[in-house]
Amino acid sequence: MEQQFRPFPPSDLIDQAEEEDAIRLAPAPELKEWVVNNWLTLGGELHNPEHDHIAELLHDNEEFLAFAWASSAAVAKKRMVLGQCEKVMFNVGGWKKARQEQQMRDWFGFVPQYLITIDATYCEQASDREFCRLIEHELYHIGVERDEDGEIIYSDMTGLPKHYLAGH
Repeated sequence: MEQQFRPFPPSDLIDQAEEEDAIRLAPAPELKEWVVNNWLTLGGELHNPEHDHIAELLHDNEEFLAFAWASSAAVAKKRMVLGQCEKVMFNVGGWKKARQEQQMRDWFGFVPQYLITIDATYCEQASDREFCRLIEHELYHIGVERDEDGEIIYSDMTGLPKHYLAGH
């Protein structure tokens, strides 16, 4: 049997979504582990030094980043969205905020600073190359601030790279 190169989404997530005729979401800790081992670790098979700031931030705080599967693509501006990197922010108060924070804690045990959500249906049929291209694209959305000479800017408070949600 051929060894599996990458994680695949849980088939029951897609099955349940089809039964309910709804989009289902689920935490993907195995995907995070795979990304860390392959992209964010020196010597990893897909290591990219352009993401070293993410590795540094994760090394200091594993709660910096989390991953989730979505049972199908989202639609935004009449386009299919196969992956999304978001800076987790709750722009609401009271119970709405508490409910959203609780969802993150129930899934991950913490509220991440960034969440990457990936379309499980797409990933189930995508080639390894297509899958990796999607993950790489989403990682690039976690930008690092740089000075006018291109050097990484570090926070005076934490000593860690300053980051932001980078657009296209």
